Amino acid sequence: MSAKFNIIIFTKNVIDLNWLLGVVKVKGLNANINEIESVENWEFEDLQIHACENDTKEILGLLEEGRIISIIGEVNSNKFAVMLSKIENIYEIRVSLDTKHIVYLDSDMLDELTQPIYDEVSNILLSSEMVDSLLISALGVEVIVDYYDDFQKMNLNSYNVVRWVFGTHKTRSNHSLKGYRQVSTNIWDKIGKG
Repeated sequence: MSAKFNIIIFTKNVIDLNWLLGVVKVKGLNANINEIESVENWEFEDLQIHACENDTKEILGLLEEGRIISIIGEVNSNKFAVMLSKIENIYEIRVSLDTKHIVYLDSDMLDELTQPIYDEVSNILLSSEMVDSLLISALGVEVIVDYYDDFQKMNLNSYNVVRWVFGTHKTRSNHSLKGYRQVSTNIWDKIGKG
């Protein structure tokens, strides 16, 4: 079984899924959604299967009702999954991309092959369409992270984060993060091999 490259995003507003799909297409990637499901809770109770042709407003309506949304598909023949959830007033988007056919992405370090992908994702997160809503995002392989208002607690309880990307109001320019170096106002990268 191959590892998963993760992009975990926490926002204060829901992200426009149509805009996000448009970004993927502009980047020259062919994304197909194969399955959309929703569940009542993380015990996966009350599973409902939704038509892939559903309007994104309908899907986001389910999210607002407290349902957890799962979207499964392929991008250029690589399997992906997106989990959407809302806890209180924080939206969480968990993107997982199978690295089976993108072996170089299965790395816990930034290098000449992985850096461009991390930079491209960071540019999308910091784009004018997202940056004001973005609280924080964690990128890496097999990332584990939960949202806390206290970033130090979030950092201490996270695993496998190669890059942190902060929204405009969460910029960490005045702080140091052990094991990370600041590479721009809103981006911190893991130092060395971990």
